[in-house]
Amino acid sequence: MRICVKTAVMPKNKTWASPMKVDFGEDLLPGERVLAAMAGLSYFRLYYADNGSTSEAVGQASVTLVPNLTEDAVHVTASLVMTNYDGAEAASSTDGSGHDSFVRITVVAVLGLSNPAYQAVAGNLYGLAGQWGEAIPIASASAEARAFLAGFYIAGSSAKEVSSLSFTSSVEKPGGAQAKVSGKATQSGDEERTGTADVAFLSTDGVTSYRVLSIDTASSRWTEVDDERDGVTCAFSVTPNLASGETVRRAGVLLQNVNINFERDKTSDLELFEAGVTSDTLSISNGKTISGTLILNIFNSRTGDDYGIAPPPDSNLTAFVIAEIASPRPGGAS
Repeated sequence: MRICVKTAVMPKNKTWASPMKVDFGEDLLPGERVLAAMAGLSYFRLYYADNGSTSEAVGQASVTLVPNLTEDAVHVTASLVMTNYDGAEAASSTDGSGHDSFVRITVVAVLGLSNPAYQAVAGNLYGLAGQWGEAIPIASASAEARAFLAGFYIAGSSAKEVSSLSFTSSVEKPGGAQAKVSGKATQSGDEERTGTADVAFLSTDGVTSYRVLSIDTASSRWTEVDDERDGVTCAFSVTPNLASGETVRRAGVLLQNVNINFERDKTSDLELFEAGVTSDTLSISNGKTISGTLILNIFNSRTGDDYGIAPPPDSNLTAFVIAEIASPRPGGAS
């Protein structure tokens, strides 16, 4: 049994029911199939279309990923919504504004012949407003268990100005061979709103074909971009511990918690908000060192009322690199 990691980018020509096929056919050995999979967010951006006044209040903001399995692929459907309920909507590339709304995702798949005794558990949980009601069975009390952000939904009866947006995911092990998953989404501003979060879950016991590496996102790591509308960025580089002959084959970023605030405690309309990794793929140097750049951003571009992000620590995120590890096979192949 192995863990494989692949990334994908949502097509930008529409924001609803946009499909991504993540194919693991080349990775399968004879008789193997995709036993389980999870799809998590590496990056998201919701951007109002240019309707003459791009910054608007928010009625609903949501990102949804729906993965479905076949024998050799994971099909993920993404849907993005941002609306003021009065004609302003999240932009796609076809509206002519250049304000694309889209996501980057990382798919983690369990490949093998069978999955005995919950040795690997992967999947997505939806609509969490706190803790998932049922404990998830995992292989043992010592099995790894991790939760990542896979989507969110926040809505009210009318559009309101925003001061902050927060999306969180977490996991705990209450004892024994089980795990409990939590997720939450909140919006502050003219109206305090509590929504729901979708969470991607991964647990394994004795599976050595991957590593999960924490990205250092301390406030000192972030740089403010010259143009305020471009937010703040954080360059990162991580290197997993590898045995002799092992290399990093592929890697992706998974977000866990995102907290975005307007500067100076402002409550405002917004044009866009975004968080996550800035490139479609990560750089892998010498088969071991993985690097990339993260961004946090929220912006109101309305003339005379242009506000940007409150840089870390006021805004912050927690993110991880998940790396697929290739081991040498007999005869020197990997």
